[in-house]
Amino acid sequence: MKRSKKALLAASLIAGSAAMTGCTAQPAPEATTQPTQQATAEPATAAPTTQPEATAEAEAGEDAPTPIALLAGGKEVTAGAAKEEDMLLLPLIETAQALGWAADSQQLSEDTQTKRTITLDKDDSRITVTWVSSDNTASQITWQKDGLLIPVDTMITTIGDVVYVPAAFFEEAMGVGVSEGDGQVSVTTPEPKTTPDTQEQG
Repeated sequence: MKRSKKALLAASLIAGSAAMTGCTAQPAPEATTQPTQQATAEPATAAPTTQPEATAEAEAGEDAPTPIALLAGGKEVTAGAAKEEDMLLLPLIETAQALGWAADSQQLSEDTQTKRTITLDKDDSRITVTWVSSDNTASQITWQKDGLLIPVDTMITTIGDVVYVPAAFFEEAMGVGVSEGDGQVSVTTPEPKTTPDTQEQG
């Protein structure tokens, strides 16, 4: 009887020690939690792939039109003319300078908007063009000559760093002629009137 009690006591001690040390085959399922954590971390690495697509779309939307050869006052304007929605556009500063106008450009940035002013001077005349640029969109466009509004539909677009306005702007503001043909645009100044002949006849 004493031996059987000792055997039972020894068996219970062995079972108790095994339970305390956790020497069982059950811990293996705990390792399955690690693959699930790795699987959830994978989408984070895949997220940046959407950024290049967005930049590619932005670049595709900013394709500049093919420039058209431009002569202003007999001088070649390297910026060239352009067409947007079948409207002929001329570079504002470059064309004006080729016609003998002095140009000055200023800009003032406030928050998300930039106010720009381009002033053109020649002899006693002054032309001012002002607009507000925000998110690549021009608004509040005004252009005047000697304090009077120029009767042309206001439109401004920027291609690269060059500001373009409709060809009609130059016709009305500067009294020049604009013609297009043979793959080139020509801007010509009017010939001076022969007033001395009329004075002699009088």
